[in-house]
Amino acid sequence: MNTQRTPPKRRLAEWVELIQHREMPIFNNTVHQVLRVSEDELAPAAALAQVIMQDPSLTTRILKLANSVYYNPAGTGSGHTLTSVNRAVVVLGFNAVSNMCLAATLVDDTIEGATRERVARELARALHAAIQARSIATAREDKAPEEVFIAALLHRIGELAFWCFGGEQAEALDQLYRQQPAALPERAQERILGFRLNQLSGQLARVWNLNELVREAIATPSVLDERVQTVVLGQQIALCAEDGGWHTEPMEKLVKRAAKMIDQAIGETHKMLQHNASEAAEMAAVIGAQIAVPHIPQQQEASEQPRPETASETATAEAEATTTDAESTAPEPDAQLQLRVLRELSTLIESGTASLNQVMTLALEGIHRGVGMDRVVFALITPDKRTLKARYTLGSESERLLARFQFTRLPGQNHPLFTVIERQQARCIRGEALADVPATVIQALGRTPFMIAPIEIAGQGIGLLYADRASSARALTEPLFEDFQHFAKQASQGLTLAARRRAR
Repeated sequence: MNTQRTPPKRRLAEWVELIQHREMPIFNNTVHQVLRVSEDELAPAAALAQVIMQDPSLTTRILKLANSVYYNPAGTGSGHTLTSVNRAVVVLGFNAVSNMCLAATLVDDTIEGATRERVARELARALHAAIQARSIATAREDKAPEEVFIAALLHRIGELAFWCFGGEQAEALDQLYRQQPAALPERAQERILGFRLNQLSGQLARVWNLNELVREAIATPSVLDERVQTVVLGQQIALCAEDGGWHTEPMEKLVKRAAKMIDQAIGETHKMLQHNASEAAEMAAVIGAQIAVPHIPQQQEASEQPRPETASETATAEAEATTTDAESTAPEPDAQLQLRVLRELSTLIESGTASLNQVMTLALEGIHRGVGMDRVVFALITPDKRTLKARYTLGSESERLLARFQFTRLPGQNHPLFTVIERQQARCIRGEALADVPATVIQALGRTPFMIAPIEIAGQGIGLLYADRASSARALTEPLFEDFQHFAKQASQGLTLAARRRAR
């Protein structure tokens, strides 16, 4: 016999009144990242905005404050609502944002008991949905992908707020969910609360003056508007992956919808969505939301992959795999990941405990997955300046590359791998310049364009960074070369600073 006591119901308006004056907790790592960026007088607003948008609670706070009467007296009535976090940071100023973070409570300290897992699930879904929605928006060349990201991030803000502050009623709803796992969540919500939590989301979006896309996606999710449908699709993908994984019939339908929306092949779209899930898990880890990471479903093992529907599809897939597998699995440039790695690198350097291993591991990660290079090598030069030998490698054929990347310069030889260290100047070797590459390098690495940059400590060359796109045969562009050089310079600066601190 169920003797569970149902706490007294509050009306929807009472919940809105209760929650709208409280602040949801934000994450420890987010606080530290915001403070670090805000202390940099040269940091652009976009850098701070990228940090803020990783955390749904902080995003809500910033937009609420920026659209308050004090900061935005024109208000929504005149169409002046600030919908961009970047613009909000400019309006508020770095000091206001950092002060908000200093006053913030942390999620690990405030959320306890059975509802902690519900908070974790909502955070996971919010981050996952936002990444998916922004990826789709970007692919269809949306005018402002950041707005779509924010709308998906805050689409279930009522659910997140309720699990943070719901108290006895949250515990009662959690217990009912567990007792009746097959029941519709909305019916359980109406039984315990007297209303649905998406109604709370809509009311909070209104009183907090969140942007119109957030409110429209909550209130009219079926409206035939591409931006609203992108937000809704991001939510559906996140929920479907959570419920059944990546290879179910409902997920296949969502993948087809996404593929049609962005005019892309179904197989490539499926891979894109799975990559987005990995990015969401990385984001959760970066902001310190470790409780959310296990709830963002990742790609299943090969043994769990679905079989093609028809024999012709099987033949087509096999034929395509032989020619496009390397390219489709190659890392694409990821500006956000670059920023995250650079932040981690800066934090490590500022800590005063940076080592060669730590600095170069982060640099290689940033170049491989952030810049989007197939193979990356850090090689050390011997004291006599005659031999280069790989110390760390990352990417395709990593172990093989570690064994093969060892070169010795003959007396008087014009060897680009060595001269780049001597001249302390990065190079992108492609086109006609490949003719100057020694045969030993071609035999070991293949005839492929590559980028090299010196690694120095206090002006003394200790080795180099090497990167190529040999596996996917993609072109090396000037923007890629610039990003590559940035990581090389950061690594050299970090190692120099670390050496100076150890010498004190």
